[in-house]
Amino acid sequence: MAMLRAPLHKRTPQLTELIRVNVLVAERSGLSRRGADAAIADHRVTSSGRMVGLGERLDARAELELDGHPLSARLRPSNTAEGALGSAELFAWYKPVGVTTTHADPHATITLPDALADIMGAERARRMLSIGRLDRESEGLLLLTEERRLVSPLAHPRAGLQRSYLVATKGMVGELEFQKLRAGIRLTDGWARAIEARGVRREDDLPRDVREGDTDPGQWSFIALGEGRHHEVRRLYGAISHPVQRLIRVGYGPVRLGSLLAGELRSITGAEREALNRSLATMPASGARPGVPVDK
Repeated sequence: MAMLRAPLHKRTPQLTELIRVNVLVAERSGLSRRGADAAIADHRVTSSGRMVGLGERLDARAELELDGHPLSARLRPSNTAEGALGSAELFAWYKPVGVTTTHADPHATITLPDALADIMGAERARRMLSIGRLDRESEGLLLLTEERRLVSPLAHPRAGLQRSYLVATKGMVGELEFQKLRAGIRLTDGWARAIEARGVRREDDLPRDVREGDTDPGQWSFIALGEGRHHEVRRLYGAISHPVQRLIRVGYGPVRLGSLLAGELRSITGAEREALNRSLATMPASGARPGVPVDK
């Protein structure tokens, strides 16, 4: 069978824009996700005359038929009841130190699927994608989803989702150093500037082991950034001569680490989902300047 090619004047969708076919079938037919999977497995679903497969991803406007009957594509506007997230599941996970945020790395002792297997089973763990990353020695909040279409939008600085961190250093960071972080520091890959940089406060909701530990509270500070760049928090603190000894992400946009302990997982709340939907709905078009500094 000849391969279908898009007309030259049309842009080929990127992988992150493609949607699982069972999601499309469920949306258009009224079937549940499980029912859509069963219909696909029974070879009842076609796209432009060819059978589709389980796990396949298609453009949101792709033609679909169920038992030979067309399934009309529905628009996916951001102001629907479910919003841009749709019915996708999102999880907040406390990534422990030692886990490499990748699915395959010959140098990694523990990969993302390895760490999640005991929580949700090996098969589902392999399907989980992280929204942004944390390096192996960093810990704290990581958002997880099976929906690849959400990874890039939620990680992009245009979404305006601040990343918040608690940072432990050997000595106390003073106000002059915080001013430098807020003013901006030139790193090897360009300028970086903190949206917020200060000492810790009671409302920062320190993780339990930090509150009850032996570390001097004065050695902890708080920093919020607008983009996830490679080791950026560590590089910023290195630039002010305060090497990072421990780094915990405690917030990602409206989602907070809260009372999660290392390795624990929870579904995001309804309020967090609504706030993420609002961020995606107001996300500037590609090429527009984001409303927050491009930092991490």
